[in-house]
Amino acid sequence: MDNVTRGPAAKRGAKQEPAWQRVYTHVRARIIGGEIAPGSFLEEATVSTEVGVSRTPVREAFQRLHAEQFIDRLPRRGAMVRAATAEELVQLYETRRVIESFVVRRIADEGIAVPVALDTLLVRLSAPRKATDLAFQAEGDFSFHRTLVDLIGNAVMLGVFDGLQLRQLRVATRAVALHPERLVLIHAQHAALLAALRRRDGAAAVVILDEHLQPAPEVLSRMQS
Repeated sequence: MDNVTRGPAAKRGAKQEPAWQRVYTHVRARIIGGEIAPGSFLEEATVSTEVGVSRTPVREAFQRLHAEQFIDRLPRRGAMVRAATAEELVQLYETRRVIESFVVRRIADEGIAVPVALDTLLVRLSAPRKATDLAFQAEGDFSFHRTLVDLIGNAVMLGVFDGLQLRQLRVATRAVALHPERLVLIHAQHAALLAALRRRDGAAAVVILDEHLQPAPEVLSRMQS
């Protein structure tokens, strides 16, 4: 009887992911992972063939990606991958410094326990074999900082921070791609931040965070060129 669930009826009853969602996931992952470079042109017909769907769900996926600022729509042609700008990077980091400086002060001042899971995450992010996985690095970095924001129990602030996620993934991936050597410094700053929080040194935590969220000059110059 355990083979019954594999029959045609079971397949018909299984809930499948919408076609546009498959396209969206496929294209977004390739953009975040750096497989599709900024400025690259995306043709509807090509993407349709890659994913095995008609052009209609491709257009729907492109609409979503455009709304999330991953691409720019080109009428009757397709889309182009949007390049993150230096201005975006500066403004994003400015916003994050405002939110996260408050967060780390609260964690240190109130002695809020920092979960060991963050140490495990840092080990995974620091693994040499993961250094070239830009999507993994960007998503892991966001998860690290989101966990800290979540610790203070301010649902409104967490919601604001979550609203930065898509922009953070897009911009951070571009920044790391331009200067992958900086990952070593980023991981060291993460570890130093956790150490400062655990010894309840809010002033040190803010200094580390401020340095961590300063765009590297070489990245800014290359984004402006």
